[in-house]
Amino acid sequence: MSCDFSSQKINIRILFFAKSRELSGVDEVSYTLDSGSITSLELLNRISSLYNLEAIKSHIVLAVNQSYCGIDPVEQLTLKEGDEIAIIPPLSGG
Repeated sequence: MSCDFSSQKINIRILFFAKSRELSGVDEVSYTLDSGSITSLELLNRISSLYNLEAIKSHIVLAVNQSYCGIDPVEQLTLKEGDEIAIIPPLSGG
């Protein structure tokens, strides 16, 4: 018997700040992924599409469990149940 654990669903928390909060209309959501392995670019694309962030997508920075991560189309993020993704929009002001 073979068990494929790579396809187990996990729940993560997505936090929205500043402009991303304004555009999405939410502070925080729970989001289910089909597995814990996803590229940061794919994650950003999904979140941007679902939460109306296309206007600022090219300027967003992601943080996973309070550590910034680059937006990469190839390198896989390994996410676990309950991990926290922060959507950090462009900073402005002076």
